[in-house]
Amino acid sequence: MDALIPKLVPEARFVLTYQQRNITHDVSKHLLSLTYDDFLTGEADSLEVELEDTEGKWRDAWYPGHGDTLKLSIGWEGEPLRAVGSFEIDEVELNCPPSTISIRALAAGIQTALRTTEHKAYEDMTLDAVAKQIATRQGLELIGRIEPIKLDRLTQQESDLAFLLNLAGEYDYAFKVTGRRMVFHAISDLAKGVSVASLVLKDLANVRLRDQITMVPKAIEVKHKDPAKKQLIAYKMENGETVAVPSSSSKTTTSADTKKQRKRSASAEVSKAKAKAELAKTNRERTTGSWSCIGRPDLVSGNVVTLVAAGMLGGNYLITASHHRVTRSGYTVDKEVCRISAPLINLSLTNTKPDLALSTYGIQHEVVA
Repeated sequence: MDALIPKLVPEARFVLTYQQRNITHDVSKHLLSLTYDDFLTGEADSLEVELEDTEGKWRDAWYPGHGDTLKLSIGWEGEPLRAVGSFEIDEVELNCPPSTISIRALAAGIQTALRTTEHKAYEDMTLDAVAKQIATRQGLELIGRIEPIKLDRLTQQESDLAFLLNLAGEYDYAFKVTGRRMVFHAISDLAKGVSVASLVLKDLANVRLRDQITMVPKAIEVKHKDPAKKQLIAYKMENGETVAVPSSSSKTTTSADTKKQRKRSASAEVSKAKAKAELAKTNRERTTGSWSCIGRPDLVSGNVVTLVAAGMLGGNYLITASHHRVTRSGYTVDKEVCRISAPLINLSLTNTKPDLALSTYGIQHEVVA
């Protein structure tokens, strides 16, 4: 972990409030660790505070109430702190000896109503209209830009939380509920964001990066039934993303496979949207990994960072999860990432035409007898 320790170590700062009351001073005297876990999609953000409790205060007079609220801001002394969210206490754990208390909390906003099974049908609605209807029903503010993809018919037989999570995954959106906001972002939009930091490989610790080709097909094929022509039409979408270093021999960045989706779509628009989403996801799975570095409040999921001085594994990476940890020795962050573009210099080394722009997806279709 020597790479995580700067020559002049600034002092990490956090502010923790409990039920609107600032308890930072009391917590700091007993703090062993404070961990904030932040996910791009699929999991609720969480907070864990581990405290030394030899005096028995935290398991008695200071014992927190289940469902009570914690709010956290984090950063460094002398710099503005970043408010990372509000959390509802979900679990308290005592361990002894030694005597410690761990307080675990989940992002506020995951109400019982969101987890209640619903039986509903959505007819002739767009993807954004479905998301807006559910957000309104739950009293949440919808955040994000959603393409108006026309959906023929959707049947819901699960909770709003599970239904939207599955729907988001099918069209490559990031979805989670935090506070009174329902976040529904196109991951492709997040990947176009400006990099918030340039990180040098030698300054990182616990680096693990994996670059592969077998998961990245040359094309995606989906099918839909044309009700007018009564024909089954197959749509093949060719891979047009430059997110990896091409092969020296074949000059390609994908395998020779065509991935076929078994689920059939009701319209050409839906078929194309699903194929585009599948291609984007498989491209992001090409180069993935994780690393640790000095803590920064802006290194959160959905942001882009640039990895430099990393040879063929450099480029822009999208943060898919971050784990911020404050202890008595400092503030560090572990990140899970996926590469969204390879560096220009890497592409030129392969004697191919350097081009980092995302090209247009080529679409072909044919009638299947």
